[in-house]
Amino acid sequence: MRRIVACVLLASLAPLAGHAQANPFKLKLKGLPSYTVEYSYGGDMTGTGRTSSSDDRFASTQTRTGKFFGKTTTTNTWSMTDAEYVWSADIGKKTGLKSVNPMPSMVKAYDDLDRDGKSRFTSNMHDMMQFVTQAFPGMPFEGEKKGTRSYAGESCELTELGGFSYCTMKSAPIVLYSSGSFLCVKFEQTATKVSRSSDPTLFEPPADIKWTEALDRARADSAAHAFIGQFASQAMSDSIAKAKAELAKAKPAAGGGNTQQMSPEQQQQMCDAIKNFSLTTAMNNAMKSALNEAKDAAIRAAKEGATNKFRKGLGGLLRRP
Repeated sequence: MRRIVACVLLASLAPLAGHAQANPFKLKLKGLPSYTVEYSYGGDMTGTGRTSSSDDRFASTQTRTGKFFGKTTTTNTWSMTDAEYVWSADIGKKTGLKSVNPMPSMVKAYDDLDRDGKSRFTSNMHDMMQFVTQAFPGMPFEGEKKGTRSYAGESCELTELGGFSYCTMKSAPIVLYSSGSFLCVKFEQTATKVSRSSDPTLFEPPADIKWTEALDRARADSAAHAFIGQFASQAMSDSIAKAKAELAKAKPAAGGGNTQQMSPEQQQQMCDAIKNFSLTTAMNNAMKSALNEAKDAAIRAAKEGATNKFRKGLGGLLRRP
């Protein structure tokens, strides 16, 4: 998950490399369009979802079922973001986290950079994204436009980025379709209904949730300054340059023709094996095997000890005058 988030962040910031003074974190926190979208999920995770936005709030809820490591599980989650806080809850487990929205801190941290720092930050983000695309062959540096599609009666523009696809409305930042695969997990989200009004009930936190709070704004500011400062540093520039040079040296060796790639059928077989592999069963079997081996060893040791004791006693009798 963290890799996906990191790639999305890099992809969103990379196009700003040519505009060093633009604050990439200064997102529009007010005046979001009022809408509600209902989704269906396909691929390896099936279920339904619902999202809604209004002014400075965005909320969503999903119920999804999937099979991983031999176990089928269903998750029911809810989340909401406003200008001050980020809420997320596992409705099934009745636990949740309320934390400060980090974006205002990121905005301030970037604004506090000097001109050279801002230039290095955007340049490093651009170089990092370029490095990521080189490290993963087949992933383009920027998304490729694939024309217009229609979902739930609404038009959107389809973009492909490597193995990921997403279709976004031109009139609003609403994703009507997305799909992809990550670590053998295929996902697909399709809008089934779009309403140009918000759903007030979705902005109400679920009942009976035990909330954990992380509301230390000073700590968030400190973390933001540390993150921005690291990406704006010359040390980060040097580190990226070194990594790119090492990758360039490694490419000829990797391209010698000895690397064998799995066919789509082999990849599917591998993924099916991973999904059906039960870690719990494997651990239980391993534990039973270990206990049986320990039991057998104890029995053998006991038998050998009794035999040796008998032989020793018998030898003593035979040696007696």
